[in-house]
Amino acid sequence: MSSILISITKKLNNMTENKVTSIHEARVIFDLLGIKDVTKDWQSKKGTQVFELPFKTMYYNGSAEINRFSIYKNGYVRKMVVHPDTNGSRSCYQLNKQYRTKEKWWNSHYKEYQTWNRLKRIMIDNHEDRVIYLCNYILKNYYRNSKYSLVGDYTRLRVGEIHGKFWRSQRQDEQLPFEQNNEPKSVQVIIDGHRYNLN
Repeated sequence: MSSILISITKKLNNMTENKVTSIHEARVIFDLLGIKDVTKDWQSKKGTQVFELPFKTMYYNGSAEINRFSIYKNGYVRKMVVHPDTNGSRSCYQLNKQYRTKEKWWNSHYKEYQTWNRLKRIMIDNHEDRVIYLCNYILKNYYRNSKYSLVGDYTRLRVGEIHGKFWRSQRQDEQLPFEQNNEPKSVQVIIDGHRYNLN
């Protein structure tokens, strides 16, 4: 088995256990899960990057919502609320972690400063860290969540395609003058506790 295929298999197995720690791992997982970069030119010029999951969230009333996320150069990571008819973003909500802070303000009625607790977002300063944060958020809330069984046919198909491409490229490189067993070895991948054999 090639080192690429071993690496892919390990990544899929670790998805249910470990956090993503590098942008390379995040990109591999995005590719394997079919998470697309759907950034438009005008968004890219502003330093924004937009990703979309390959499935919609279904609600009890039968409506479906596109799962779209964006990262901004100012440090925000957001989940977009997409209009079902126009496919445009209606609003968004913040995904950055929060912290509590006390702030003072002048109360003119009592003629004194008063303090109040306020929640603030923690900005993520560099692009790579924002992508890694988003990848971990998506894995935690959409793929590791026990309410969903979302790693399904698409993921198994993608892993099979990558394995098939590797096998075909290996066969072209060998060009041996005698006949040998051309059957590929079976590869096992475990996704969400289910074992799949890839031939």
